[in-house]
Amino acid sequence: MHVQELIIYPVKSCAGVKVQEALVTKYGLALPSNPQIFDRRWMVVKNGRHQTQRVLPRMALIRPSVVKDGLCLQAPNMPDLHIPVNPLPKELMQCSCWDVPIFGLRYGDHVSQWLRTFLETEDELDLVVFDDQKFEGRLCKNADVPNNARDGDVAAYHDMSPVHLCSLESVADLNTRLKKKIQIYNFRPNIIVANVNKPYAEDCWREIEVGEVKLTWITACTRCLLPTVDPETGVKDPNQEPWKTLRSYRLKPEMYGVYALFGIRMAPTDDKNNVLGIIRVGDRIQVTKDEPNFWKKE
Repeated sequence: MHVQELIIYPVKSCAGVKVQEALVTKYGLALPSNPQIFDRRWMVVKNGRHQTQRVLPRMALIRPSVVKDGLCLQAPNMPDLHIPVNPLPKELMQCSCWDVPIFGLRYGDHVSQWLRTFLETEDELDLVVFDDQKFEGRLCKNADVPNNARDGDVAAYHDMSPVHLCSLESVADLNTRLKKKIQIYNFRPNIIVANVNKPYAEDCWREIEVGEVKLTWITACTRCLLPTVDPETGVKDPNQEPWKTLRSYRLKPEMYGVYALFGIRMAPTDDKNNVLGIIRVGDRIQVTKDEPNFWKKE
């Protein structure tokens, strides 16, 4: 059982960047060569509120790439957009992510216009960046789903945890139930695992070792409609798949209500340090603690 792929999503709800190795920090995966580029550090907001593919599916087609001093955003029929990280913008903006207040630093009007043009909206959109040196992250334990997060587990503009893991075996099993097959990328994991002994085995993992790093389970990943967006086309599935099929066999209502489960949310086991170590594609994964009766627990 090993790491098949590692993906950093610099801008929340936009395309990911595949990497061969990643630095694990308290805010998730970062580039070892430039730790200022880390997972979900940037976010598109409307009047300060986070925006995602659920409402703006064309966000899937915005592809960040890493350049010397920041990001370059590319999208079909649009000019390249340079997003500097040094220096950061100065304008402080009060934002919210899943209704939890969090600060951001706002980029200029030309960035906002680029977003409005490509996303085909007149809404007031802005791009903000999280200043990890000055801002407080959102506490994972305050998320509105049952979780085991500790006081030191924090998220920037992630949904609720710094690391998200899925296995290829689970997607393969899901695909046996779908008329139109999907890829694991619909679920936007950071760590893609291969050679798991059975589909959904990750449901029961509570602590794992990957390369130099130990990761701890926070909660199961509850699924909304976002995975119905095709990451290659930016178009929602008209039949709301795989959401409908997942709800037919992946519910645990006594804990997670109406939400189907797919993948797990994790955080560094060491919640006291900012930087934990390097993980690499090909690294062996060892499960050091599990909960085999998870699906029987009420």
